[in-house]
Amino acid sequence: MKLNFRPKAAFASKKAFNYLADKHPNDISQIVVIRHAAIGDFMNIRPFLLGLKSFFPNAKITLSTINTYAYGTPDDLIDAVHIIDRTVNGKKTSAFQRLKQIRQLPKADLLFDLTDSSLSLLTAIFSKPKLKIGYSYRPSRRFFYDISTLRSDFVLEADSVLHMLYMLGYSRHGDLEYGYGKLYPKKPVKQIVYFAGASMKNKCWSEDKFTALIGQLSDQYPDYQHVILQGIREDEKFLEIYNPVSHKKNVNLQETMSLEGVMQFLSNSHLLISNDTGIRNMAIATQTPTIGIFFDIAPFKYWPNEKKHDCVFNEDYQQPVVNDVLKSAVKMMEYLQ
Repeated sequence: MKLNFRPKAAFASKKAFNYLADKHPNDISQIVVIRHAAIGDFMNIRPFLLGLKSFFPNAKITLSTINTYAYGTPDDLIDAVHIIDRTVNGKKTSAFQRLKQIRQLPKADLLFDLTDSSLSLLTAIFSKPKLKIGYSYRPSRRFFYDISTLRSDFVLEADSVLHMLYMLGYSRHGDLEYGYGKLYPKKPVKQIVYFAGASMKNKCWSEDKFTALIGQLSDQYPDYQHVILQGIREDEKFLEIYNPVSHKKNVNLQETMSLEGVMQFLSNSHLLISNDTGIRNMAIATQTPTIGIFFDIAPFKYWPNEKKHDCVFNEDYQQPVVNDVLKSAVKMMEYLQ
């Protein structure tokens, strides 16, 4: 394998050049991927995992994650899951306990750190792979890896993690693939789905704004069902949003479903409107059009460059007004007709 990059665009040590000089992708038998993140972030690395499996056909892939983020791991694209316990019975684990679990990882030919945290860095170092590959915000972090690409909040994350594979010679053609086409085949239903939750309250668009939006869109598109999707947490029932519009025959409240049920439900849907949350990433992965409502952070890292996805935000990063989201929804519906 020949490393493919321009100086200053990425970093590679002499060790990396020497190790890869006589290697072919078929020679790689063991790969570790570190991803300490929630389900939406697992969706974002599916194109990377598909590329990994394609480029290294003989490799066993182990995903290393933490127990608080073990829900929704991409089991169909990996061979094993390795878990580091951040907490046990509600108590924070010690550094010794974590180090012991890190050392249980297989000795990898290649390790890819897709997290860039203190714990993922320790995992990369103490699991002792033959080659460590990472991407980080901080230039100083690159010296802990044998190969390092730059990370940016202005590049779609599903794309930026692929840069690590591009350096090794992998190439991709066409749109990003998430590998859900056969698992969750589309059975189109005329429904617009709304999800008002997020991982943190400060990322949630106001409930009264969601109610106003649903009221207007259900009037404008009476032949569509407008479905408020409930989440798995107790504070994700969204009755405050639903009750004021519950008299409308085309507005429904969808109770919590299994992960597989939600994925198929999203795959069948015409459009999802939601906050910056895992549900939106799940919809993107099933190729369902989305409108993301952003105000806590910039949207570019999570905004696919496709017309079927839009993000509503303003230059002050304050909550968008209802009319701005409404305009985006109307424009999207016109595009999707």
